[in-house]
Amino acid sequence: MTILHKKFIKSLSAISLQRKLFMFIVFALSLIIVTGGIFIYKLVNDTFMQSEKTHIEIIAESLSPRVSVWYFINSHADRSEMDEFLKQMLIVYKLEYIAFKDKNGRLVSESKTSKYIAEDSYNIEYKKEIYTPEDDSSKNFMGTLEIVNSNYMLKELSNKYTIAGVLFAIILTLYFYLEMRLLKGLLMPLSRIATEIKDYMPGDNLVFKQFTLNKDDVIFEIVNGFKQMQQNIDDAMREKAIEEENNKAKDAFLLKQSRFIEMGTMISNIAHQWKQPLNVVQLCISDLTIKSMLGEVDFKYQKKIFEEIDNQVAFMSKTIDVFRNFLNEDYDKKNMKKFYIKKAVEESLQLLDSMFDNKKISIEVNLDKESVAYGSISEIEQAILVILHNAVDAIVGSGKKNGKITIECMIEDKNNIIKIQDNGGGFDDGIVDKIFDAYFTTKHPSQGTGLGLFITKTIVEIRFNGTIEVYNSKEGALFVIKIPLAKEEEKNI
Repeated sequence: MTILHKKFIKSLSAISLQRKLFMFIVFALSLIIVTGGIFIYKLVNDTFMQSEKTHIEIIAESLSPRVSVWYFINSHADRSEMDEFLKQMLIVYKLEYIAFKDKNGRLVSESKTSKYIAEDSYNIEYKKEIYTPEDDSSKNFMGTLEIVNSNYMLKELSNKYTIAGVLFAIILTLYFYLEMRLLKGLLMPLSRIATEIKDYMPGDNLVFKQFTLNKDDVIFEIVNGFKQMQQNIDDAMREKAIEEENNKAKDAFLLKQSRFIEMGTMISNIAHQWKQPLNVVQLCISDLTIKSMLGEVDFKYQKKIFEEIDNQVAFMSKTIDVFRNFLNEDYDKKNMKKFYIKKAVEESLQLLDSMFDNKKISIEVNLDKESVAYGSISEIEQAILVILHNAVDAIVGSGKKNGKITIECMIEDKNNIIKIQDNGGGFDDGIVDKIFDAYFTTKHPSQGTGLGLFITKTIVEIRFNGTIEVYNSKEGALFVIKIPLAKEEEKNI
């Protein structure tokens, strides 16, 4: 039982269900063919035997009167004469064997052909009692006539069936033998190969410890092919990792370059923003000086002047903080946390407030207070600033006097949706597929580098795992940014 399990049952467990089904069908068809052949042979044999028995009975009934008359007349004749008579009957009736025994059971005479084989299973024997040829009342028992006929056609058919059966059994045995050899030599090793590579991950080492490999064996070629494939995958993964590192360095360089480009514009904006608070501080100091000289300064007035100066200084300090955080890369890395989209938009608008006043552009804001994202707030501010700069340039370029930028933020399906729309007339539909490409710009080279929207797309897609799309609306361009809502387990604001 142990040998059967190792040689057969264990081998079958390594093949697929389809192949097991095929082998079962072959075995079942073979069984049906063998059973059907045996049944047909049995049916034909019984039919032929019954027909031959009837035929030999007829021969015996026809032959017995002739033997009876001849023996009655020649009972005292020489045996050779009886042999000659029986030989003639053998030829006339096409029998294989004929014999006559007297009433005491002694053999009187017999005759047989050269092909006759005694006790052959295909011999059909018949015995007929012989009586004297007289009236029924005076008949006497003379002896017994024995005749034998052999069914050669059925014998030949049986031999053909036997040969066909033996050949079929040999072929079937050869098939199952080759099937088992195939299982042992190919399918079982393939199954072990599949087991070995099932949990393969790039970087793993395929060892194939279970194999004794022969260089002329197909399994060696398969295993060698898998090892080469592993080497190719590992090489490709290394090349991809190097390429990703290079792309990250390139993106970081472009991001840094973009920040420096934006810095010039933002410094100009800060200078404009500081003019008003500095003027207020200067007026407060002048007023305080004059009233001090006139002796009209009391504690209440002094407190009011100092508070106003403090507010203006605080405003200026906040502007510098936003600007500093925007340029500080370490700040981005250290300050990955939840933040409100509303805060990012408001700080971006604060940096460009003087530009909007100078260009006579109105800002309409509709922000969902519950919109919260996770990441570096200064990076999303940079993305928003680029889009706002483009909107301002588009409005100025269109020559519109009543420029307008609308900023909306809402929550849809666990995503923050930020929409920024201007009334600057939009863009040519032919450039929509290029608008986020690096170094692509519709401006004069002195006015733009073509990196702004590329950096914006990089920030949104890589840093925030989001998407950005641009459309032409009725009045101008519409940018739609989609970034995921912050998860509960992420750092709190």
